[in-house]
Amino acid sequence: MAKVKKVRYFTKEKKQLISKENLKIYEKYLKSNIIKNKEVKNTTYKVYENYMTQFLVYLAEEWDNISLYSEEFMENAIDIMEGFIAFCQDVLYNNKKVINTKLSAVSSFYLWSLKRGYIDKHPFDKKLDRMKGATEEKIINSYFLTEEQIAEIEKALDEDDRFDIQDKLIWYIAKDSANRIGAIEKLTISSLNMENMVFENIREKRGYRVEVAFSEDTKKLIEQWLKLRKNELDKLELDAFFISKYGGKYRKMSRSTIQERVRKMGTVIGLDDFHIHCIRKTTLNLITEKTNNIELAASLANHKSIETTRSSYIKPKSKAEIRDKIKELMNKSSDE
Repeated sequence: MAKVKKVRYFTKEKKQLISKENLKIYEKYLKSNIIKNKEVKNTTYKVYENYMTQFLVYLAEEWDNISLYSEEFMENAIDIMEGFIAFCQDVLYNNKKVINTKLSAVSSFYLWSLKRGYIDKHPFDKKLDRMKGATEEKIINSYFLTEEQIAEIEKALDEDDRFDIQDKLIWYIAKDSANRIGAIEKLTISSLNMENMVFENIREKRGYRVEVAFSEDTKKLIEQWLKLRKNELDKLELDAFFISKYGGKYRKMSRSTIQERVRKMGTVIGLDDFHIHCIRKTTLNLITEKTNNIELAASLANHKSIETTRSSYIKPKSKAEIRDKIKELMNKSSDE
């Protein structure tokens, strides 16, 4: 069994970041449940309260205190929860069992809210996979891809008949821009600025408008896609950049379809649970490694603080890597 690594993250200062609105909403849930089941006030609900507090700190730092009941939360719930899972893995070093319990804590709150009529639907019920192998203590791979793995996927995108031009576009735009799935799924033809090689004014989390940049090579791929749409789909009157055909009609490609396409890419290198957030993490990590400029990576990621980039998007170095880096610097110093 792997040794559990403990991290002191949720300081008093961190907890003070939580919005009063979200605290008030959750306290109402907590009071309601304690009244019904006082026997577990200091056991189950104490644990759930602690885990929910951690989730609210995450929302404060990563999602600018987005309201628990807001339309924006409901729209981005899967992205939010997958980000929380990554945060628990990469920053808190939680094992699978603990992460599943934290997901249950958040889910229980929304089940109660649904019963009370405060929301119309549970935002992620049956849409979010729990951690598999929860009895194991091992932390799952963060999936920072190596350059060799990237090359292997890109070779498959070119040569494997399972992948089409939209698969290529999803991969290369996500890799070039390091944007979240919330932005990638909202790309449109009308937002495309080919001259500057960006999609402009794309609404992302909290209603923020961002640019989604791409490279020269990706620009050529986009030109192919636009030509294909014009020649073969000339009757298509859809502004959505990524499209799928359902019931004989073309529609905007759903987030789940985009994620499924990315998951299929992961199988090329033996990853069955690969998702688009891994592409974002890989790009930001490689930028930092190659340029030694974390500020540049944070800027591309639209992070307000480089600490967010450092804590969740930079691959931790092994002791062997640290040793070799120290040796390299020592040798360089002696040469000078």
